[in-house]
Amino acid sequence: MRATGFAAVVIAGVAVLGFVGPAAAQAPAVPQAKGVKSTNLVTSLGGFREVVSVPVVLTGQTVEIEPGGQTGRQRHTVPTFIYVLEGTLVTNSEGGRVGVAGAQYHAAGQSYSDPANVWHNHSNPGNTPVKYLLLFMSTPGGEITQKAGADD
Repeated sequence: MRATGFAAVVIAGVAVLGFVGPAAAQAPAVPQAKGVKSTNLVTSLGGFREVVSVPVVLTGQTVEIEPGGQTGRQRHTVPTFIYVLEGTLVTNSEGGRVGVAGAQYHAAGQSYSDPANVWHNHSNPGNTPVKYLLLFMSTPGGEITQKAGADD
């Protein structure tokens, strides 16, 4: 540690001098899931078989976030589509295309697409539950969502 100055402290009537360095910065805590309930939808290849040469799965879930809850820091590795059914969903994205980074608010009846591979956290700072439909388009068996760990 590089010294940045001197400090004097009086202990039992004796002045003690010492070097003072920069304070060790603590990494901010990674947002963790709280108050989230999700129900998977039935998956179907449906009409995609006729228009693409690789297997594509359209699947998803309904998600409910209680007041004060959040999904925790996560990212989706595939394209997603969100349709808000009730309440106001707050999305805080850590990047992405112009107009996506930062906080966004989506009210009932509004839709949104999370950019693939962009870390984000969905939350509900309101007084009533937020409910939304979350759809994923992926290949069968592929990873869809990654939750952030301490190193992410």
